[in-house]
Amino acid sequence: MKKILFAAVAATSLMSAPAFAAPIDLKAFIIGASVAPECSLEAPSNVDFGQLGIETDPGAGALRITNNESDTQRVWASCNYPVKVRLRSTLGGLRTAQLNDGQDSADFTNVIFYRLSLEASDGLAFQPVELLTTGTPLEEETVNQADAFHDRARLRVRVLRADNPLRPLAGAYGDIAIVTLGAI
Repeated sequence: MKKILFAAVAATSLMSAPAFAAPIDLKAFIIGASVAPECSLEAPSNVDFGQLGIETDPGAGALRITNNESDTQRVWASCNYPVKVRLRSTLGGLRTAQLNDGQDSADFTNVIFYRLSLEASDGLAFQPVELLTTGTPLEEETVNQADAFHDRARLRVRVLRADNPLRPLAGAYGDIAIVTLGAI
């Protein structure tokens, strides 16, 4: 009898009893952060082409610009959101204080046109922008960029003789060019 009782107790202990989980407490929470929209542009160096070459021999092409001039520099351009890239010429070209008001003013100019461009070093980081000045103050060219970008971009200024068919008046020429990266 002891053996049967012992077997019954052993069998009962081997049977699985229902499992009860310990009580738990579960809470969800949100983790967040924000990043401010930001653009940065490395300050470019001033560009001075020095004395531009003009034709000094007499004839139909006398006093016209003879050479193309170009200056390319690398500038870091970075924006963490889609932006507008704007190139602006304050005076609409390189301008001298000398007035072009003589009797033969149709052959001369006191504005030298130039091209200003900003393009990605790999051609892919952002869409290129180019401004050709035409003598109108506050000229600008703008391109909307579809995405954020970070690049050591090429900023180029060119004076091309093909863009300048008139004879420049003697004098010192200058302009203020502005590159803007900002909200669309």
